[in-house]
Amino acid sequence: MWGQTQGVCPLSHRSPAPPVLHPVVPPQRSLRQMSDMLYYSLGAMRMHEERLREQMSLLYLPEAVQEEPVVDQDWDYATANTKTHTHGFHTYPAMMIPQVARRLIRLYARPHETLLDPFCGSGTSLVEARLAGLNAYGIDLNPLAVLLARVKTTPLPADHLQAALSQIYERYRQLRSLPEEEQIHRIPRFFHIDYWFAPAIQRDLALLRDVILEIPHQPTREFFLVAFSHTVRECSYTRKGEFKLYRIPLEQQHNHQPDVLAVFLAKAEANIAGMTQFASEIKPATWVQVFQADTRQRQPIPDESVDIVVTSPPYGDSHTTVAYGQFSRLSLQWLGLSDEEAKSIDTRALGGKDTGDSQRNYQSRSLEDTLSQITSRDKRRAKQVRAFYDDFALCLKEITRVCRLGARACFVVGNRTVRGVKIPTDTILVEMAQCFGWRLRDTFERRIPNKRMPLQNSPSNVPGEKGETMTREHIVVLEKEV
Repeated sequence: MWGQTQGVCPLSHRSPAPPVLHPVVPPQRSLRQMSDMLYYSLGAMRMHEERLREQMSLLYLPEAVQEEPVVDQDWDYATANTKTHTHGFHTYPAMMIPQVARRLIRLYARPHETLLDPFCGSGTSLVEARLAGLNAYGIDLNPLAVLLARVKTTPLPADHLQAALSQIYERYRQLRSLPEEEQIHRIPRFFHIDYWFAPAIQRDLALLRDVILEIPHQPTREFFLVAFSHTVRECSYTRKGEFKLYRIPLEQQHNHQPDVLAVFLAKAEANIAGMTQFASEIKPATWVQVFQADTRQRQPIPDESVDIVVTSPPYGDSHTTVAYGQFSRLSLQWLGLSDEEAKSIDTRALGGKDTGDSQRNYQSRSLEDTLSQITSRDKRRAKQVRAFYDDFALCLKEITRVCRLGARACFVVGNRTVRGVKIPTDTILVEMAQCFGWRLRDTFERRIPNKRMPLQNSPSNVPGEKGETMTREHIVVLEKEV
């Protein structure tokens, strides 16, 4: 069936409109004014980006990376479109927005260099690396993150994807039209599936997944599995817009009757459009490698082969901050991961296990002072915080191994609060990194607009006890000098 197109999918893909020409930006405008001029049509946005790059080349694309502090500008990007190219393929918790990754690459990378994101998540910095003409490595523990990052950085022709989508549509409709007794539904039997999915939704999801798995070409198959993962979340009883698993109230479940095929087709079409834009703009002869691995351990990346790190590490352990594994669980179970594997992601993440009194190869006065304050209020929570930073130090050691002398490392971090004590992760990071031969180069601060978290949470898990969530992030730029 996959050798030729059978039928036409009702949601046909349309080519982007021709570029819209706009007047050249007058040179007397300030850099801030030029940065704020946004064009949302595909053609105009592409031309505007290129024009900005030319006019600000001395700032963003120097022959040698700047040594002076960068001019202070707004890093919030509150009104920016964060879903261009392949960035809008799939939601993921605490994603770095592409504008931040793009700007860091322009400020601190040279053409043809190699980038590393040791906590790559869904691959934002990897996508931006390919668009900027860089090669890139990405590492993440979460199988869903690795799938997303790999798909988002692998260019595929639009006509090929459109033909495959038409075949998925025809095959699904063919099997769905069979008498009920002849239909085969290979529904995964994971724990609480009936709690999260209506019986009819389970049957339709199983049929759709099996049709996608028939695709012989792995990159194409994985492209549509990403749209399938989105469909799983949209058609489940989970509350939307959150990364933890909460079921919608019973009274809402009766009205929750999504059309599985329609949800999938709409998402697949949108992703094909994003892939078309990405594939047309990436630089030739660039590559991305994504590893499902633990950054605390040695990776298949050669010594001193990385020029720049752009990453947003976890704020803290997954159990008390961002539950990446919990967010991914339903999708991964539908994609074949066992209950045990899906549930173990958060435990295997940084700070997931007590490190005890292990020997430490780093020092941080700020961390010790912070731990002392937390210990006086809650010894157990202090041990959890210690475990996270012990694990983070192991990651810094591996990052140091693969980075060249003079490499730049850009970390986007948040300073969380534990038991009423603010943890200065930005300062702790600098102090820890100095133990591995890094020096501080630049720091920036940004507000976090449109957070997908409540303004208050219960980090201590004590009923009625609330704490403020993070509303700001710190960008710490280091340089390897030893």
